[in-house]
Amino acid sequence: MAGGVTMGARHVGNAPSDITRRGFLTLSVGAVTCLGLGAFAGAGETSEKTVVIYSCGEGIRNETQMTALREAFPDYDIRMHYITTGNCAARLRMEGTASEADIVMDLEGGYINQVSDSLEVLSDFDESIFCEDLRDPEDRFFPFSRESACVATNDDVLSERGIPTPTSYQDLLDPVYAGVVCMPNPKTSGTGYNFLKSLVNAWGEDAAFDYFDSLANNVYQFTSSGSGPVNALVQGEAGVGFGMTYHAVSEINEGAPLSVHFFEEGSPWDVYGSGIIKGHGGRKAVHDVFGWLCTEGVRLDNETYVPDQVLVGVTPEIANYPKDITYADMTGITDVDEKMRLLERWSH
Repeated sequence: MAGGVTMGARHVGNAPSDITRRGFLTLSVGAVTCLGLGAFAGAGETSEKTVVIYSCGEGIRNETQMTALREAFPDYDIRMHYITTGNCAARLRMEGTASEADIVMDLEGGYINQVSDSLEVLSDFDESIFCEDLRDPEDRFFPFSRESACVATNDDVLSERGIPTPTSYQDLLDPVYAGVVCMPNPKTSGTGYNFLKSLVNAWGEDAAFDYFDSLANNVYQFTSSGSGPVNALVQGEAGVGFGMTYHAVSEINEGAPLSVHFFEEGSPWDVYGSGIIKGHGGRKAVHDVFGWLCTEGVRLDNETYVPDQVLVGVTPEIANYPKDITYADMTGITDVDEKMRLLERWSH
C-alpha cells in the first residue's frame, strides 16, 4: 500500500521531495563543523569578523545554512558547532555571557527560555515578520522553526490486522489498538511532552492525564526519543505512532507505507529559537549574520526541510507535507516550571 498524508478525507500520494530520511538523519560534514561539546574550546584564533554559532539543527540543515552564509558573507569567518539540545542549554548556562558562541540557533523553546538571561534583547530587528504565536514576549529570541507533531499510521500493519484507521484520540482507547500504539515518553522526549501539553490545554489537566492512563493499556512502548515511534512504524513494529510530522513525511518520501493524521485538537508543536549572546551583538559581523539567519536563514530552512509556518504570509510547500495544518493550543509550552510540574505527575 502506498504511503501518504491524510488530513480528514484528503490523501496525498507519494512524490519526489527534498525532505528525506537521509537528509534529516545524516550528520554531514564539510561546509559545517559538527563537533562534540569538548572538542572546540579555543578552536582557532578569532577576530572581529569571526562569528561562532551553536546550532541544535540536524547536520544537513546546518550544512545548508553554512553554504548560504558563506555565499552571503565571504569576508566573515563563520563557524558553526552542532550541539544536541540539552547539552547546548547546559553549556550556555555554564558559559553565560562569556560564551565562545555569539549566536545560538534552533534551540528548543523551553531550553532557550532557560538561558534567556544570557541573551540580548533583539530591539534592532523586526519581530513583526514572525507569526505572533511564536514570538518571545521579551524579544530575547526569534523563532527559527516550528516543528509540528502528528499521529502517524503504518497502513500495511493496520490493514493486515484488520484494525481501522483512527480518526480521534478517543479511538485509540479501543482494545483493538492494544499492542500497536507507540508514543514518546514525555519525561525524556520533547515530542512526547508536546502531545501531553496539547491535551492538557485542550481538555484540562485531569482529563488529559486520565486519557493517557487509559491509553497506556494499548501502548506497547513509550520510547525515550521522539523519533522512536516513527522508526517503529517503518520497521513494522507499530501500527500507530505519535511523532514529528517532518519525520513521518521523510519516511513517506522514502517509500514507507505511512499516513499522517491530525485530530480535532490540532497538531502539537513547539518553537525552536535563535538569539544573540548578551554583549556579543555590538560587533557588525554578529549583527549581520544574525540578521540574515532570522530572515533568509529561516526562509531557507522553512522552504527546504520543515515547512510549518514561521513567517507571516509564507507557507512553503514540500511534497507530501500536509497543507493548512490546524495547530493545537500550546499556551505555556516554553514554561519550564509548568513542564516540570506536569512531568512529576506523569507515571508511565
